[in-house]
Amino acid sequence: MASVDPKTKTTYATTDWDQYRQGRPSYPPSLTEIIYSYRRRHAKAGWERLVDIGAGSGIASTNFMPDFKVVHISDPSPWNEEQAREFLSGWAHRHGLNTALEYSQSTGEEAYTHTGEKQADMVICATAAHFMDPDGLVASIAKMLRPGGTLAVFSYWMPTFPNQSQLFHDVFAKTFDNMVLKPLQSGDDLSQSRLAKVVERRMAGKGVLDSLPLPEEFYDDPLRVYINSGTGKIPYNALFLKFAPANPQPGGISRVSPGDQIISYHTGTDPAAEGWSFQADKKWLSNFFDTIRPPNNRLSEEESREAYAEWEQIFDDECPTGTVLTTWPAYVVLATRK
Repeated sequence: MASVDPKTKTTYATTDWDQYRQGRPSYPPSLTEIIYSYRRRHAKAGWERLVDIGAGSGIASTNFMPDFKVVHISDPSPWNEEQAREFLSGWAHRHGLNTALEYSQSTGEEAYTHTGEKQADMVICATAAHFMDPDGLVASIAKMLRPGGTLAVFSYWMPTFPNQSQLFHDVFAKTFDNMVLKPLQSGDDLSQSRLAKVVERRMAGKGVLDSLPLPEEFYDDPLRVYINSGTGKIPYNALFLKFAPANPQPGGISRVSPGDQIISYHTGTDPAAEGWSFQADKKWLSNFFDTIRPPNNRLSEEESREAYAEWEQIFDDECPTGTVLTTWPAYVVLATRK
């Protein structure tokens, strides 16, 4: 479940990452290839050291570990570092890798103070940028990267169900609102403030990373990739706009520049988008919601049955095979350090 650590004041600081992996999509090989294809355009892109900002347990790093000699895991939470050490050392052993693993505790905006400046060939930030100040994040990454190094920020969003009715989507949205947003909205001032900031950053444009700037003083060849973005409108955005401030700050304004290259891919049509769709069963929804719900908002068995009743009914009505096809919008921002 999502949580705010009372010491670090950061979200997902006390998360059970084994549970998290059960309720979220994995990062498919096609995502890795998008990033590597971009890197192959830049002769100075090295393969020595990767930094993962806001890494949690280091899940996203596993996509890249076979190709880098050193992987540095940066996260504000001591608990996350402990889990990352166990998870990544085991993963490397199972895959026969001798990757050197480094760890530090820091926010994304200050991560460069622990990694060193001009010491990274690629810096990733996976489904975590919305918890950080956009300007502070890209400036921190710029300090870490060697000339020719790669900024790679990516994130997925809430799933859609391409074979299902509008009613099915409406029930999913209603259940999400009741099970996730309302408990978050009723949290303490810190939780509500963080929710408002996350919404401000994620709803800034046509994609959930549009609030991320790519300043020309730091970066060349900016590229933004939109996967399964449909009509260009962020799915379920109406659920979240009620939390956004009336007068957004720069973190809530689209920072997409006219000079940014834009590419769109769609699962089932483009190989670059493969892996962002899979079949899920009825139980999957509660697993997904549990990765976001406040940990102090647990439900009894009876309360859970009541809360999911409408979802279970529409699922049974429309999914006689017991599974539903889920398709995930995903967004990638790439740039090269000058």
